[in-house]
Amino acid sequence: MAINRRDIIQILRDENELLKKRNQQVSKNLSRHQQAFRVLNELCETTQSIDQGVDLPEILNQLLALVMHTCNTENGSLILVDEANQELEFVAVIGEAQDHLLNHRMGIDTGVVGNSIKHAKGILIEDVHNSKHWSSVIDESLDFHTHSLMCVPLFVQDKVIGAIEVVNHTSEASFEQGDLNILKVATRLVSLALEKVEKLTQQMER
Repeated sequence: MAINRRDIIQILRDENELLKKRNQQVSKNLSRHQQAFRVLNELCETTQSIDQGVDLPEILNQLLALVMHTCNTENGSLILVDEANQELEFVAVIGEAQDHLLNHRMGIDTGVVGNSIKHAKGILIEDVHNSKHWSSVIDESLDFHTHSLMCVPLFVQDKVIGAIEVVNHTSEASFEQGDLNILKVATRLVSLALEKVEKLTQQMER
């Protein structure tokens, strides 16, 4: 079947639009990765600057804020394991749930965080309402709406000591695998910072 001139023009227009969309996505991803690289570099510098006079709550908030910046989110928590009491403690919280969650404790196997720590693996949930591990209790108590979240465990010398959880992308889109990969790198840097703090604390106690 012959293709007339009008059809050819329409095909070229469609192809041009497709290329434009692909270029926009490539540009968006490049900008995203450049931002993440800059913030990860800040995380490295923050870790290097830690000394014996470190204020632990302050440094935890600084680290969490930088991690959240890499993930384009305004809500996040840094949770540490309390082995003696078999609990998880929210030691740093930024966002709408800060007043409610800071210093909050819960069972060591509770929720997405507990599952991430138990299995020592990062978790990406694009829609929390399809997850059997997510609980709506906190959302209901705060009138907050969680759409998607990510959680990655913190390690010190191959031992899980806690996790970082981030909630809701600032664009209102769901988190993607690329976001989880960036969070894993950022969390590894936070783990190194916490390991350094632990060593400095031990030195001071001698």
